[in-house]
Amino acid sequence: MRSHLAVALLLAVSLVASAAYAAPDKANVTFESLSASGVVGEATLDPTPAGEVRIHASLKGLVPNAQYQAVVYESSLTCGVGTPSFQLIEFTANPAGIATWNIKVDRDLSIMQSIGILQVSTDQAVACGAVEQ
Repeated sequence: MRSHLAVALLLAVSLVASAAYAAPDKANVTFESLSASGVVGEATLDPTPAGEVRIHASLKGLVPNAQYQAVVYESSLTCGVGTPSFQLIEFTANPAGIATWNIKVDRDLSIMQSIGILQVSTDQAVACGAVEQ
């Protein structure tokens, strides 16, 4: 009788351990202002079991009603221009210079090194944050 209990307990421990190992970790980004733009904020990157990443970001200090784009850099922790990158989203700041957005991307979190915020009208980077995994 005890051997059945021990086997069941070992199986339960194994299942919990494998689920914990398979559970992806969230990553965080703290956006820091570039070129004294005043743009700051944060983002949370949450990988899904399907291999996608859900991203929630909040930014402030943006030019009111201006358009921006968020870009992921794959080879640079400092939003290095000229490194492989892809656009996440294009968004517009509200009249108070604030933007909050949620997006799901079909990419692996491990390739995301940093996220840059660029003002569309000038194509200038106004904020950058390293993806802290």
